[in-house]
Amino acid sequence: MKRTLRLQMEDIRSSITENSRREQSESACLWAEQEVLGPLRAAKSGSLTVFSYVSFRDEPDTRYLIQNCMARGDRVLIPKIGANSSLQLHEFIDEESLVPGIWGISEPKEDAAIWPVSHWNKIDLVLIPGLAYDAEGGRIGFGGGYYDRFIAKLHSLNNGQSHAVLAALALKEQLIASNIPMEDHDFRLDMLFTASGIIYM
Repeated sequence: MKRTLRLQMEDIRSSITENSRREQSESACLWAEQEVLGPLRAAKSGSLTVFSYVSFRDEPDTRYLIQNCMARGDRVLIPKIGANSSLQLHEFIDEESLVPGIWGISEPKEDAAIWPVSHWNKIDLVLIPGLAYDAEGGRIGFGGGYYDRFIAKLHSLNNGQSHAVLAALALKEQLIASNIPMEDHDFRLDMLFTASGIIYM
């Protein structure tokens, strides 16, 4: 079931035009700033720590959100695949500091400093990639389990609790009416950033 849905959504996402993907991504970022990021900063009376993947190929473009956060003084963390298929976190400096990594995805250089696991509890928001999303916070990823393991570890650091908001940048074509089949190790999102507004779970 998951494999079939994954293949279907890969085809759907690849058919979205570059203009549509860019326009939807930019609008979703504006909503995210207005309704979520701005209020979070106000509640903290300070800047945020945001963990975001760097978009690749036909993924929704995360660069709008990354640049928006950087312009407002937030700390932005980005992932690199480390040992045992785990995610290492690194502080984002600029586009020039990235190099092609596994599958050609932009990631920090080998000598980039790792954001220590002991600091993960400072993360305010995690932007999570995916192929499809439902109205209950269900998500289907790419099958590697990287973010399932990351979120499980993030929660384990805080006795099963984490204040980090789990969100996704979603194109309208990625929203499905039926519920995505979930397994025990799967996590649910708190919200979706879309071009039409924020979908709260």
